[in-house]
Amino acid sequence: MKKLIMRSVMALAVFAGLSLPAKAQMQPQPLPVDSAVVTGVLDNGLTYYIRHNELPKGQADFYIAQKVGSILEDEHQRGLAHFLEHMCFNGTTNFPGKGIINWLESKGVKFGVNLNAYTSIDETVYNISNVPVASKAVQDSCLLILHDWACEVTLDPAEIDAERPVIHNEWSQSMVGEMRLYEKLLPVIYPDNKYGERLPIGTMEVVDNFPPQAIVDYYHKWYRPDQQGIIVVGDVDVDYIENKIKEIFGSIKMPENPAPREYVSVEETPGTIYAIGADPEVKASNVALMFKSPNLDLPREMRNTNYYFMLNYPKVMVSMMMNNRYADIAATPEAEFAKARIYAGDFFISKTMPALTLDVDPKGGDVIPAFSQAYRELLRAVRGGFTIGEYERAKSEFLSRIERAYEGRNDVENGSYVQEYVDLFL
Repeated sequence: MKKLIMRSVMALAVFAGLSLPAKAQMQPQPLPVDSAVVTGVLDNGLTYYIRHNELPKGQADFYIAQKVGSILEDEHQRGLAHFLEHMCFNGTTNFPGKGIINWLESKGVKFGVNLNAYTSIDETVYNISNVPVASKAVQDSCLLILHDWACEVTLDPAEIDAERPVIHNEWSQSMVGEMRLYEKLLPVIYPDNKYGERLPIGTMEVVDNFPPQAIVDYYHKWYRPDQQGIIVVGDVDVDYIENKIKEIFGSIKMPENPAPREYVSVEETPGTIYAIGADPEVKASNVALMFKSPNLDLPREMRNTNYYFMLNYPKVMVSMMMNNRYADIAATPEAEFAKARIYAGDFFISKTMPALTLDVDPKGGDVIPAFSQAYRELLRAVRGGFTIGEYERAKSEFLSRIERAYEGRNDVENGSYVQEYVDLFL
């Protein structure tokens, strides 16, 4: 049988050092930006992305993405990033009290549905979606809301105290089985590292007791133009929106001597870390094996280049061939797992360490036979490679995916474009 031999799936970790053909051994070239997207960076460091799109007709999405999350908190600040997200809906200079919620709901934008936000470890993102934008005044007001979130949240002490029990109730509702497992396992997965102890919900000791000035200081330290991206996609005049962004956001001042935004590094592991947890509320079992691979990705500054796409293709093919094998096995009576897959991505919740992950869901509650079967199949691929037929199948699926995307290029909704630009910025 003809074989397409790959010395090791773990060779993915050194793709960045592959010897490329002569024609490829030129300087990496940046890929062109989609001509339909208007992007720019203001003098104060704020980045923006604007695109005209008419799906749905007459509507637009307005986002502000912040490179600010719970990882930036010190121990006595745990929970402030998430608390601050709540406070952005409790009064700003131009929209006092519940003004943002009330005004947008009067325009058909419902809080919790089209008006929302989320706080993560390394980011916070606010969205006003599916806004009817026939009126320029509505567009201006949505941009003004983003502006106020960026620099004009009032953080009234009375509103802060009123929000403490709201956060506490959210903590009570979220502290269910899976979250309890996270709290138990993260310090093991990330020993002596902030990623192990920075779930966005924070600690209730901090939430219940921090002085109002603490969140004011946190806000002015981290919510600043060089960490903010404005994204507007929809049925709008791009030139008009760009000029308005320059007018509304250009006057925001950068703080003097801004604190450096450093991303927390994750150490390589000497030996194997294992973390095991159980909770009565978690009925399904899962096991994941993660190979930390520092060289699995090119540096961020090289990812929008021809090199990245050339080096990414083998990773995609290996993942597709391996996952096709797993799907074929799962369809047989002898399968011990309901689902298994590998993927190249981040090491769990951290953005600074790439990893190759094997993820397995057993058919029953016993993870040992399911994981053993999936791991043996991974080792078989490492040692024996893949067949030409497996590669042709994966390549055909990959090309079909690209063709479908191309054929549907005129049917992309606002939200899909927005997510691409948010991810690009972050």
